[in-house]
Amino acid sequence: MIERMLFDLYSGARDLSLGEFGELGFGIVRRVLPIHSGMFGHGTYDARGYVTIHTLHRHEVPAERLLERVNLPGPDPAIRNSLAHAGQTVHTPTQAYARDNADLGRYIRRYDAWNVFTLIPGVPAGTPTDGVTVWTGRMKRCMSAAELLGSAHQVLPHLLLANSINRRLQTGETGPACAVAAADGVLLSASPAALALLSIEWPDWNPPHLPKPLTAALQVRRHVDVGTLSVSASMSNQLLFLRLSRRTAPTLSPAEQRVAAMAVAGAAYKEIARDCNVSLSTVRNQLHAIYTKLGVSNKTALAKVLAGQ
Repeated sequence: MIERMLFDLYSGARDLSLGEFGELGFGIVRRVLPIHSGMFGHGTYDARGYVTIHTLHRHEVPAERLLERVNLPGPDPAIRNSLAHAGQTVHTPTQAYARDNADLGRYIRRYDAWNVFTLIPGVPAGTPTDGVTVWTGRMKRCMSAAELLGSAHQVLPHLLLANSINRRLQTGETGPACAVAAADGVLLSASPAALALLSIEWPDWNPPHLPKPLTAALQVRRHVDVGTLSVSASMSNQLLFLRLSRRTAPTLSPAEQRVAAMAVAGAAYKEIARDCNVSLSTVRNQLHAIYTKLGVSNKTALAKVLAGQ
């Protein structure tokens, strides 16, 4: 039985899209573990148990549940436990931690997250790596924690490896700036180049959700210029496939360059008109043309684009 499951898993990693593979993978886990939800992701961990998630595939984990967990105070006990046993499949009975944390207790009861099975490879703190987490409800009397942990150990390491293979085949770790996101804007996969571009454009960005300005722009059209980025998107099977690149800086005329520089420096329209020996309406028209060329809508964004040229 296990040989057949592993064959299906690795075949799926090679042949399926990100979304299809995720459903296959967690479906296989369900054959050996009574899980109701799970996720695997790519990110960095620190020794205290705090996580910075870069990309995430969720199975029966709605966005509101993810946000609620992220907003809970303190580190995740399952992640901390897994980091203490890095490279091993770990079982964390969460009720043991809920006694001293009322918020965590409410979260556990609301989402039936009484038992967590996790696997994080043994890598130095701060090193990007993959991880997998699955949840089960309360254990029935016929269940043995040791037996369930043994079953988890049979499949979770393979799920983690197969997911890594699938993600690399879909986006390429060293390839172009590509990313795949769910319809609600949560990143499923992203190449390092894509993560770097997004982080440069939005320094305060916290993945795995796409930056809000980008999500809003993509709801209107599938090719957008946002700040210094050019983003093309296509939708397939409720997934957004993104390609990102640096925008080619449009060429401003000498007169436009002078007007733009003065506007960014804080000069009033009257001052610009006087120094450039033009009318106020000419200044307004030039600034409108500058904003249109550079894809910005205010002086703050204009300053940012000019600084990057």
